Amino acid sequence: MMKKIVLTLILSGVLAACGSSPKQQGGGEESGYSPVASSPSGSSGSFDMGGEEGGSTSGQASNSFAQSAKAAPPTTAAQSLTPVGQGALVDAIKSQNDEQIFRVSGQLLTQNPNDHKALNAMAMYYFKKGKIDAAKYLLSKAIAANPNAGEAYGNMGLIHLVNGERREAIMAFRKALDINPNDGVAAANSGSIYVVEKDYNKAISVLQVAYNAGVRDGKTLNNYGVALTAVGKFDEANSIYQAAIKDQNNNRELLLNHAILLIDHMNKYKEGMDALNRLKFVGPPSESRNRIIALENKAKAGLK
Repeated sequence: MMKKIVLTLILSGVLAACGSSPKQQGGGEESGYSPVASSPSGSSGSFDMGGEEGGSTSGQASNSFAQSAKAAPPTTAAQSLTPVGQGALVDAIKSQNDEQIFRVSGQLLTQNPNDHKALNAMAMYYFKKGKIDAAKYLLSKAIAANPNAGEAYGNMGLIHLVNGERREAIMAFRKALDINPNDGVAAANSGSIYVVEKDYNKAISVLQVAYNAGVRDGKTLNNYGVALTAVGKFDEANSIYQAAIKDQNNNRELLLNHAILLIDHMNKYKEGMDALNRLKFVGPPSESRNRIIALENKAKAGLK
């Protein structure tokens, strides 16, 4: 049910304080580059409810994984549904009615305690209620019932993130991707972790999967832009930011990271000033005040 929380490591929120051009195309840290990544540490995000293929819906966990952007719609594993009862679960998931999901899942589990889709859906219900241990227990049962339940692995990754177990979270997301290489939500969530860890090449490889799978929430795109900037792919990063801002022109992290790219890396001072002016109108985060002043001074000097 909850499957993949698109964690945009607050990289979206992490201001890409880019300095000069990166040293290398590898996954190392760029000199002077310290993006505000959308981090996977405990807020809202999108997860896989385990609905029918291509028809799952995203759920909002209580302020835990992707902070600022709307959670991306999760994808689901392509697995056949049982003839009786599963249609009701799919309908409940589509409605995003938590109590209906809880009720239908309970009914299915009464009929079959090993129904991995109902276990996954019930786990995500408890996750959203903050009952992490109960969610973890149910996900463990779902995985035991069906080791190919990719959505359960993806959601387990979220549990690990909440518990501060980043390594285990990555392993869970990678397992979900092993089962379904096109799992956009698991790819986006793992990419957010790689960005925070400044392992930009790995971040790009999985964020490309997320992008191709249609995961286009602000945090994922922000992380993607940060990773591309870090390895010197400025034109690609610019395209990503432009597309993201077109849909979310009040997203402070996107505007700031885009301004950093334009001013510090591409010498596009006019466009950079436009981004900064928009950011000022929206209301920049107080912790970014000095960074914004420095960018503005550089852009003004470049325009003289």
